[in-house]
Amino acid sequence: MKKIPLLLVLASLAVAFFVCGQPALAQNSAQSKIPFQIKVMPPRPPEAFPEISIEGATPTNLYGLSQTFTAPSPSNNSDGSPIWPCFGSNSTNPDCPTIGNPMITFPSGGVAVGSPAYSWSLANCNQTSNTSPACGGTETFYEDDTPATTTDDLLYTLTATQIQGSVVKYILDTGTIDFLTNPFGGNSPPAVIVVSGNTGFGTMGITGVNNGNCSGDANYPSATDPNTSLFVIAANKTCVAPISGLVTLTATTEIATPKYTKQTLASKCLGVGPPCYTVTYTKKYSISQKWNIYLN
Repeated sequence: MKKIPLLLVLASLAVAFFVCGQPALAQNSAQSKIPFQIKVMPPRPPEAFPEISIEGATPTNLYGLSQTFTAPSPSNNSDGSPIWPCFGSNSTNPDCPTIGNPMITFPSGGVAVGSPAYSWSLANCNQTSNTSPACGGTETFYEDDTPATTTDDLLYTLTATQIQGSVVKYILDTGTIDFLTNPFGGNSPPAVIVVSGNTGFGTMGITGVNNGNCSGDANYPSATDPNTSLFVIAANKTCVAPISGLVTLTATTEIATPKYTKQTLASKCLGVGPPCYTVTYTKKYSISQKWNIYLN
């Protein structure tokens, strides 16, 4: 099978954006901001990927590799992207070009991430205002073995739930994040992707649907068909404050075909128009990565 090297432009891709908490019909002045970035790892060593026959090729799909809650990225690079995760890539990686003691060039095949843990401070992770710092960071790695596409979008959703009393409560819901056309399909060897961002939980002092860490719409509905900006479709959940105990995090990554519908009613456009465009999806590939942490 012919090998197609990952383009350098993909190796350095870092898309950063903010998910803003807002009510369903109007922007809330107390916004919650949850930054996420998506990066592709550099091409891996050739010895890790021998030639694969057509008969033995990996089935077309998305494959979850790892997921964790880590120490938050302490600061940003000069381009505004968080310090980690960053990857070894010899001279092609500006984020972390060296590593070790004695210092050497950070070789391809390595990744630097925040320290993971199972137990976390309840007080530090409960965001009670829009200025509360995130207590940790989420990092979900997956492999994309899907075909190349110009019509399918890359979608991502992250939720955190607790059983409070006997009821499942949301303390985080990013809504559906649409990264627009998936740039990672069709690579050989397949691309390994990480979606990451500093993360906290709770209401941020805001009440009602799409409050705090339950995100509202961002850049949506769209003024165009298709949407030309990264956008978020509201979670339509009401976040509550976290309590001591188990937290279940679920990251869902999907490749889906969007279908835009023109709307002419102001009630459908939420201040964008009218006219505006809403979207529905036909999902083609999907993975769910689930793990637990504990708040003390």
